[in-house]
This record gives sequence, C-alpha cells and structure tokens, in this order.
Amino acid sequence: MNTTTSSYASVFEAPGPGSWTVDAAHFPRPVSRFQAEIHPQGITKGFLHCARRYGLLIDTLDYRFVNGFAYSTVVPAPEAEIPARFKAAEDVFPKKIWREDLERWDRDVKPASIRTHKELLAVDPLALSEDELIAYIEQCRDNLERMIHQHHSFNLAAILPVGDFMAHVGAWTNAPIGEFLALTRGSAPESAGTFPELDRLAEEIRNSPDARQTLASGKASADILAQLRSASGPLGDATRDYLGVVGDRLLNSLDTGEPSAIEVPDALVARIRMAVEQSAPQAEAVAEADVSRLREKIPTEHRADFDDLLDEVRLVSRLRDERGFYSDVWAGGVMRRALLSAGARLAAEGLIEEAAHLIEASYEEIQALLGRQGGPSGAELAARASYRKGHRVDTAPAELGDPASPPPPMDGLPSHVRRVMTALVTAIQSLGADVQSHRDSAVIRGIGASPGTYSGIARVIDGPDDLGRLERGDVLVTAATTDSFNIVLPLLGAIVTNAGGLLSHAAIVGREYGIPSVVGTRNATAQIADGTRVTVDGTRGEVRIDSP
Repeated sequence: MNTTTSSYASVFEAPGPGSWTVDAAHFPRPVSRFQAEIHPQGITKGFLHCARRYGLLIDTLDYRFVNGFAYSTVVPAPEAEIPARFKAAEDVFPKKIWREDLERWDRDVKPASIRTHKELLAVDPLALSEDELIAYIEQCRDNLERMIHQHHSFNLAAILPVGDFMAHVGAWTNAPIGEFLALTRGSAPESAGTFPELDRLAEEIRNSPDARQTLASGKASADILAQLRSASGPLGDATRDYLGVVGDRLLNSLDTGEPSAIEVPDALVARIRMAVEQSAPQAEAVAEADVSRLREKIPTEHRADFDDLLDEVRLVSRLRDERGFYSDVWAGGVMRRALLSAGARLAAEGLIEEAAHLIEASYEEIQALLGRQGGPSGAELAARASYRKGHRVDTAPAELGDPASPPPPMDGLPSHVRRVMTALVTAIQSLGADVQSHRDSAVIRGIGASPGTYSGIARVIDGPDDLGRLERGDVLVTAATTDSFNIVLPLLGAIVTNAGGLLSHAAIVGREYGIPSVVGTRNATAQIADGTRVTVDGTRGEVRIDSP
C-alpha cells in the first residue's frame, strides 16, 4: 500500500498479476491503514478453508487494498488438488454439509466468540499501564485477525444454498428472483435488528415512569444512555446488557477506522424509542399464501425440489449476517475501543491530533508511537484521515490489471462439481451485480431486491456519522450497508444503495424487514438530493424522484 498521502489520489496499480475488481459493496470508502494491513490474510485463509471443504475449483480470493480501496482476484485451485476437490464436491448437496457448519457455529463457534469479546470488553483500557495497554492491544489485534478468518471460513455455508436456490429458480421461471428470495423473511431475526436484550430493555422502560421521562426528554442522546445505564436495578442491568451486545460493534463498516454504535448515540436512542413504542417492523414469517402464489410459478415437476431448496435457504439465512456480527464486526469494535483509549493518551501528550487518528497507523507504527520510539507525525496521520474522509469508491477504477476473462465453460465437469460451481458463481454475482447507469433525471434504476412500493423522504447517508440524522420512515440512500448496520435499520421505510446485488446486505435486510429495496443503482447518492421525496419500487427496481 502506498505510504504517501499525495500518491493515494493519483496512482492505481494492480497489486499483482491478473484482473482485479474493486469491492464497492463491502468497502465503499478507503479503509484505515490498520485495517488494510490486517484484513486481506483473514479473507484469503478463510475462503481457502471452505473452498477445500466444498470442493470448489477456485482456491481463494486474493484480497488487497490499493490506496485504501479493496480489490480482489480469483485464484484457481492447484492442478494437484483437483481430484480431491472433485471428491469433496460429491458430498456437498447429498449430505447438505452446510448443516454441519451451522450446527458447529451454534454449538461451539458463536458461544466461544461471545465469551472472548466479553472478556476483552471487561478490561478497562483506561486503568492499564503503558505496557499493559500495549499487551492488551496485541490481544485485541490477535482476536480481530482470528475473527476475520472465522467470518470467511463460513462463507460457503451461508451463501452456497442460496446460490443453488437462485440458479434452480432462474432455470424454472422468468419471474423476478427477488420475489422468491423474499420468502425467507423471518428466518434471520438479528438481520431485522431483533435482540432479546432490546426487548427486555424496552419492557423495563415501559414499566418505569422515570425511564419513560428520561427517554422522552430533550437531553442529548449520550446523556440519555448514560442515565439509563446508571439506573439501579433491572433497568440499569437491561440497558448495560443491550449496550454490551450492540454498543461496541462497528456500526456500518468492517473497518476499525469507522465508529462503533456507542459513538452514534442518536441512532441507538431512536432504536430504543421504537422498541418501547412497539412500532418497529418485526421479523415475521412469510404468509403461506405468498409461498403458494410463487410456488404456482414453478413447473409442477420441480415443486418438491423447490420446497426442499427453500427450506435450506431459510435454515442458513441467519448465518449470512451472524458470521459477521459475532466475528469481525464485534471484534473490530473491541479493537477500536482499545486503540481509541491509547490514542487519547497520545493526543493528550500532543503526539497526535485526535485519538481516532491512531487507527490510521499500521500496527508497527502504533507500537512505535505507544513505545514513544518514533512513528508517523500527528500531521501525517491527520492527512491519512482526511484522505479517507474525502474519497469514495466511485473515484477508484472498477478494475485493475489485465482485462477480465470470461469464466471457463463448465459443460465438461461432473454434474456434482458443476452444481457447486454454478451455485457459487450465482451467489457471488448476486453480491454485487453491475447495473448500467441511467441518466433519466426523474427515475433511477437498479435491482429490485425486496418487493413493494414506498414513498418517503430520502436521507442520503455518507457514513456512520450521518446515521443520527435518520428519522422514522426515511428512505435510506447510501453507497452500501454492512452487517452491523442492522441496529438502526428498523427506522427505515425503504433502502436504496449504489452498490450490491440480490444477495448484498441491503437486499437481505430489506427482505427481512419486508421493506422495499433497490440496490446496485451505481449513483443514487449523486442523483438524489438529501430531503427529496422519492418513491421506491422494490419490485421493478426503480426509484422515482417525486419532488426536489
């Protein structure tokens, strides 16, 4: 990665041989130096782990950052491993091996992750000596590195059954795939922002006149949270439990350089108010009538297979987001908390300008700064932060390196291998489908990801710091959303994103909430002014600008 601020904006070179594609869906803006250093190896190793288990003919995704922007290229499986991959692929669908992964996730992986994050959060960084703080930061970094790997080692369990479902339904009918994917609604409660801890907190507030008064007061949101958290008895316990689950998760990013939920108190308070009023959308199961209506569009001879495929998609739906929630999204927030504490000490000594600027340093630079043994100047770190704040993925080349080649034909592959690869390709293409830009001044077109129509005020959100501006019923217009954003999504009436496809995060949560969503518009944030009234048609994939 380049080390001078000036070169960030002017030079984009492929980080290795092959064709590299920018990842606009997960990283719509440049990431911090710390994240760019730690993230790639976790993705590469995690994907390799599940590629071998599921018999893929690709080895992994080589993932690199160029000037802070994420790029990836596909690495083919080694020739020597092809027989073993063919053998592994034989078991994927007959044994439904994603069920084994989901069981292991629930039984071992998720509980262990929760314990580790809570143990790290039980440490007060402010009470640590300098040496203890350095050691604690290393613990948090090691945890984050493991969690990135963990997240991506469950990639195929989460997306392969969905890709298989989409490939089959696409072959059986010309009806919009988004309508069929909407049949999974209610299968992933946490994707709909539903947490038992929030339900308990809402009930305690309803039962306490003082708490209701606090929540309705005109105080700053941070003060409201502090007052609820410091309350005695069940109210304080419930507040601390809820904030303990969501407060230190990154809010709308996989980058440790972006705010965690507790740093955007307006969004948290708005979500708590909705829960207290019991007016937030709930993750309700799809009506059987809707299932029957769409099932009628499937040829009779394939309906039993359709039912089976849909069952598997519903089973694994929650893993799509949970593997991030309980892995790197939470670990990234824990890491950020530690670095902000260390950064505050350096800022107090005048070594850096702001506590958050420490995250703009590499790990080696962080160690040097904390050891008072050199490192980048405060001005250099501030310049890096300014660069990230001022650039977006639409300013970066979509591709680097060699021109992309079409995928090799799969006709000659064994049927079980062809099915695995078709499911994978379908899923990956649906994570970030490319839609041609349309310059119609009144209508913006994208992919209809969650059916239905909704009219409301557009709120153009550039980053997590803007989330406090969201009001109930707003239409979110943003570059992309990530797993952790679910905390505040119940406020919304509809979702519109620049990036993403039918399996992007925005599409998943739109269907889970049952709110219209249009993704992959490419430039909605540039075409829709904040405060504009718009109509979102999630069935046709269109956004109409109703008023300036």
